[in-house]
Amino acid sequence: MPERHVTEILDEVFRRAGMKRGLKRAEAVLLWPRVVGADVARFARARALRDGVLYVDVSDAETAMHLGLQRRRFLAVYHDTYRAHEVKDIRFQVGAASQAAPSGAGAAHLGDRNGEDGAAAAQPDAAELADLARQIGAMDLPDDVATAALRAGRSLLALRARQRAQGWQACPTCGALHDGAVRPDTPRERTLRASGRLGVEERRDRELCPACRRASHEPRVREAAQRLATRPSVVTPDLSEEERAVALRLAAEYLDDVLSELLPVALGDPSARKHLERAARCRAALAHGKEPDDVDDDDLARLPAAVRRLLRGDW
Repeated sequence: MPERHVTEILDEVFRRAGMKRGLKRAEAVLLWPRVVGADVARFARARALRDGVLYVDVSDAETAMHLGLQRRRFLAVYHDTYRAHEVKDIRFQVGAASQAAPSGAGAAHLGDRNGEDGAAAAQPDAAELADLARQIGAMDLPDDVATAALRAGRSLLALRARQRAQGWQACPTCGALHDGAVRPDTPRERTLRASGRLGVEERRDRELCPACRRASHEPRVREAAQRLATRPSVVTPDLSEEERAVALRLAAEYLDDVLSELLPVALGDPSARKHLERAARCRAALAHGKEPDDVDDDDLARLPAAVRRLLRGDW
């Protein structure tokens, strides 16, 4: 079976398992022991790939300096040997580097060894692993491909388990795990938080993974969100599938804000009720993948209670 075909099959496996979005970032971490060798991996552990930068924990500043001098060589291996071009840079940080990092060849056993750093937390979730195995089995792959797919999937699930144990949370848009909830505040965030001016944008940036966060600030994604707010089925050929998902989330946030603003106005001014009803229909349509005029009572029943009561005339 040609290598390209195998790659396409593995991509499909991870897409079905809901792990495709985080696969490239996880792959960079899992490849680290192969890039540097088992000896170096024992005292320098790749922790995360964020915005193209691979962060590696080492035990002391001298080690960080020594490995930093070899940074270009490591990048060349990522790019030339593994075609991992998403790794743009490597930064070595003094931290709690594991004394027994997982080897690249045995990445399927990531975190399995008792007594090592994060061993318990790095065990793959049993239900997720069983579901992945069922999906791989259903694809009727050749034995060697199925084994490789299960090994890679197990490695990724183990990495996700370790990240969850460290406080990482799933992106509400794509599901990829990220460290937004535990990442230290930036100087700007500290200033805004101290003054009580931490706004919706900053909170959203914390909730979204780096890729979705970047998309949420793209003008074309924001423009698409405005269109999707009133026409959820409108075609957005200039957006990728992931960017459209972000635009849909922004549209939902926009409509939620509109409903919150219109509700007290409609309570005091009955003429504003038609505007509230239109916004409510758009919000329900967005949630259920319909057009506003096709929304039924069951769809509207899932809106906030206050909005439902006003639409029914219960106030």
